[in-house]
Formats: sequence, structure tokens, C-alpha cells
Amino acid sequence: MIYHLAKREDRDKAVERFNYVMDKEIEIELKMLSNSRTSKQNRSLHKFFSLVSEQLNDLGLEFVYDGLKGLELSTRYTPDIVKNFVWRPIQIALYEIESTKKINTEQINRITDVIVKFFAERGVVLEFPSIESMINS
Repeated sequence: MIYHLAKREDRDKAVERFNYVMDKEIEIELKMLSNSRTSKQNRSLHKFFSLVSEQLNDLGLEFVYDGLKGLELSTRYTPDIVKNFVWRPIQIALYEIESTKKINTEQINRITDVIVKFFAERGVVLEFPSIESMINS
């Protein structure tokens, strides 16, 4: 069971569970899990994938996949396509980290800068979602 100790309810449940196992003659492992980013940052990252896919679709661009024995498939961009075929290759190239769950804020900022610069040079204006940008949109 994972308990998020920043949440009062989870903290109470964790204490209750720990007290329960204290009376048992068992061996337990207590492990700290650290998030490399907050849930708010995670939502912003996935919002960014959506914004990029919307921008590319609005420009009439399509994603072309050529991984089927030389055949090409063409489709509209989706957030998952942006994540796996735009974001992830840059992440791996820069940090040799495959999972987006294992990158930190500094790494997110660097990858975002690379993507924003690439698209800006092609006339596509992107910015990473922030509270201010969400209010102004």
C-alpha cells in the first residue's frame, strides 16, 4: 500500500496500519518513494502534449508512421503521439531516461525548451502550461 504522507487522511491510515503490524511478529519493509515531479507538474506535462497536438492539427500537419514494413500510416496528432514520438526521443537523447515519471523539473524545462525552439523556428508558437497561461487562454 502506498500512503501519501502530505495528505492528512493517508497519514492517519499509514499510522493505523503501522500500529497494526507493530503487534505482529513479522518482518516489514518501509520504503520512501520520491516523486520526481508533483502531480500539478504531471498534469501540466500532459496538458503540454495536448497543446502541441492541437497546434499541429490546427496547422493541418499529420503524423506519419513508417514502421510497418516500409508502409506509411498518416493520422492526426494525439497527446500520446506527441509524448512518444516527439517528447520521449528527446528525453532519452538528453538524459537516457525512458520513463517520463523519472524526470525532474529541471529536465522537463530543458526538454520543453528544445521542443519550443524547434517549433518556433517553424512558425509554431508553444509554451508550457502555467496557471497564468491557463487563465489568459
